[in-house]
Amino acid sequence: SKPFRFAWDWLGESDEPRAVQVLVEGKPVLHCNVAAIANPMLEAGVVHARALLEFLGLAVRSGRLAQVQRRLPGDIAIEHYSTAGQELAMVSPEQVYAAYDGPHEEAESAIVAIFEFANKLTAHITDGTFSGAWTGQHLDTACRGISVP
Repeated sequence: SKPFRFAWDWLGESDEPRAVQVLVEGKPVLHCNVAAIANPMLEAGVVHARALLEFLGLAVRSGRLAQVQRRLPGDIAIEHYSTAGQELAMVSPEQVYAAYDGPHEEAESAIVAIFEFANKLTAHITDGTFSGAWTGQHLDTACRGISVP
């Protein structure tokens, strides 16, 4: 998505975060640096993307894209819905690979990156160890998504 990419690029555009001033009706209300604005944008985007992927039935196990094995009580998921009398089903990794317009390894890496960024850098306090060397390109691929005809 463009806002996500904007925040990612803005955050990494220089070694020293630039100063930012937030104005409301032309009056300064906040003086900070780029990180104070871009980090929450990125974190919200990654957590929301992870929630949507899980809603669709996707998960990560041992650093690989997988299908959700069981839902917890209270979870809202795609299989709880139908359209035109047709029940909707969880998305499988194979369906992701088939729908992606590139190598399936690229699709898998992009989605695993979203889960790991959300889980290990945003939702939980961890040492930040990932199963892969994820970059902005992985996040960009995941955010561009898979085109649906």
